[in-house]
Amino acid sequence: MIDFYVYGVFLAAVALGAWLQATSGFALGLIVMAIVQVSGVLSIAETAAAISVLAFVNIAVSLIDTFNDIDRRLFLFLTFGQLPAIALGIALLNYLTREATVLLEIVFALFLIIGSFSLALNPTPKERRSSALATTGVGFAGGIFGGMFAASGPVVGWFAYRQPIVIASIRASLLAMLGVTTCTRTVLVWVDGIFTQALIWIIITAVPVVFLATYLARRFQPKITDRQFRRAIFTLVFLVGCWILSVAVAELLRESL
Repeated sequence: MIDFYVYGVFLAAVALGAWLQATSGFALGLIVMAIVQVSGVLSIAETAAAISVLAFVNIAVSLIDTFNDIDRRLFLFLTFGQLPAIALGIALLNYLTREATVLLEIVFALFLIIGSFSLALNPTPKERRSSALATTGVGFAGGIFGGMFAASGPVVGWFAYRQPIVIASIRASLLAMLGVTTCTRTVLVWVDGIFTQALIWIIITAVPVVFLATYLARRFQPKITDRQFRRAIFTLVFLVGCWILSVAVAELLRESL
């Protein structure tokens, strides 16, 4: 039997996340994770698995007209750093899910709170591009969170937008990088058996929502400014992170008494 509440919450979160990712180059994972986890309709592992598949759909549509804008140097070094770290992030997620659920919720809440600032703040571009080593290192750090929560954007997005590169190239490069890493993560979690029949149906239902939201984001720009839009999303994610953190800390204190 279909649980309309679960589907409704998840599809609304996906629509908002796909819209924002199409306009900024990242944030689908952050938005969907925040909304779905505060509602409690899916576990962190299930939500991350669904995001990995849906993000690829969003990216494929978004890159149709922007593929030639990819900055190969930024894309390659970020991707090179992320790939080995994704498996580490998944392993860490699985361990915390089994052994320390409350700690996982605290880590996730802190990730949302800190990650929300990547949406609110406008990074100032540097005068010179970062080195290959620094870019790869940031990719590795992002890959850990990408493996855990299918949301590496807050880490690599802030770094990428500080590079002295045109915005169109930054967005296209982030999307291309996420396309590679989401495919990698999907394969790894598929082997773990996370994709139950119920989760697969939720993903199938969400695919047309991703297509529609991405198309509308490319076709119709919001009347509010990009800065105002980011501030609104920042407020949402920040408050959700604070709520999850307070609940997790309260649970931890109860267990220690």
